[in-house]
Amino acid sequence: MADKPEIVQIKMDKTLHSQIQAPTKALQIKIDSNKSVVVYNHIQGYILEALMKAVFTDAH
Repeated sequence: MADKPEIVQIKMDKTLHSQIQAPTKALQIKIDSNKSVVVYNHIQGYILEALMKAVFTDAH
């Protein structure tokens, strides 16, 4: 019996999968009466920067 490895069953907590959050709306900017921009969480910084430069063309 000493030369046989002991096998122990483990169960992983299911909360590991629940930590991954689905995208949710973080910001909505109304451009005019028919246009709006929706920004979701987890957006990459360079994408957000390009979006803000496109929306606010007079910003420096």
